[in-house]
Amino acid sequence: MDDKIKGLFPITQASAACGLSRSTLMRMEEKGLLTPAYIAPKSGRRYYDNHNISRILQVQQFQSMGFSPEETASYFTKGGDAAELLAILEDKLNLLQRNVEELRIRAITSPDVSVQIMTLPETVCCTRRYIGLTAQEKYDAMYNFFHECIENGYVLSQEPLFVINERTDYLEGRIAAEPYPFRVCVPVHPESAPESAVRFPSCKALSVLFYGDYSRIDEAWLRLGREAKERGLVPAALPRIIGIVASYTGREIDPGRYCSRIVMPVAEQLF
Repeated sequence: MDDKIKGLFPITQASAACGLSRSTLMRMEEKGLLTPAYIAPKSGRRYYDNHNISRILQVQQFQSMGFSPEETASYFTKGGDAAELLAILEDKLNLLQRNVEELRIRAITSPDVSVQIMTLPETVCCTRRYIGLTAQEKYDAMYNFFHECIENGYVLSQEPLFVINERTDYLEGRIAAEPYPFRVCVPVHPESAPESAVRFPSCKALSVLFYGDYSRIDEAWLRLGREAKERGLVPAALPRIIGIVASYTGREIDPGRYCSRIVMPVAEQLF
């Protein structure tokens, strides 16, 4: 036996030990995730040592966590520094928690208005300013601008669309009957956002979550104003309406299951 392969495992043994196919080990090598302990010059046969087997198992573990080959490779090239992978995984966990919360909201069958302090995520949006009053006017503006963003080839984010309302009447315990300016916001991927896109930083906000069509939306606005006054909260920015489940999300959606948030950003130092 060649002394160079003494104590090493041929690819059949290595793949069997890890429960993988030979072709999978070859793909790991192609992606820079694995380097055999020895490759026979003439035959090209691969041989692996204990360290290789352990690395293969670690690669499998990272893959099960959802890391890409590039992310996994970076762990080894950085000498086992896991800080970057941890940050990536925490971001995924936060996203998963948000998704669970959204589905929990969608699954409610006996909806009621709920109020809470929440954290709005950072969002990059294409925006367009309009003037109107009714829910239909806002929907038409949102639908048309959303369509325009798609035509322009923007890469859309999975964040829900929202409208920023230039109004303060709700803080005074009244609902004005005159049209007012509002801004439609279509979230896009930050990496490919156009130069005209606007970044809305993460912030704390007072939220009123309500269900159903928009016939009772004025009640939700007044509730937001009362809660802000009772809690002594001062707006840090204009309020938004976020369409979690709305008419734009599908023709099949029962209007009784529409779900919206009216949120008022508030100063961080108040918490």
